[in-house]
Amino acid sequence: MDDWSLELRVVYEDLPSLIEVETRVRAGDWSACSKAYCSPTFLTDDAARLIAWSRDPRGHFQLECGADTGIGWLVLDFYTINGAGHTRCAVTLATGDTSGDPRPAETWRFAVELTTEPGLIERFAEECVALSRDYSRKATLIHLRH
Repeated sequence: MDDWSLELRVVYEDLPSLIEVETRVRAGDWSACSKAYCSPTFLTDDAARLIAWSRDPRGHFQLECGADTGIGWLVLDFYTINGAGHTRCAVTLATGDTSGDPRPAETWRFAVELTTEPGLIERFAEECVALSRDYSRKATLIHLRH
């Protein structure tokens, strides 16, 4: 299997203050799925800042949803790897607990680096903004083949 991608969608809403985002990552033969709670501004304000970063990528830009406390966690860390502007996205997921009393081994973690480019990051961020207006949509970040 050679599918590498990240897909984000909203699976629960308690507006105006809360949404639950599901993230599915495919990395060749590996895959992971996690859900995390966050503010709806994750899909608007944070995505708008990511659009701005993608147009002038310097340093790194991080999006975070949920927390690494057994409730579900998503971290997308975008960064450049050289002066030519080649970019990557380090994805970290952690699952929520199922018992109500999270134990360290009960929380599964997944981390992978996706090879991408500023135009694909901008498109992903624009899809996040569109998702904020229509929760039936999804946002996808595509991995470039090496």
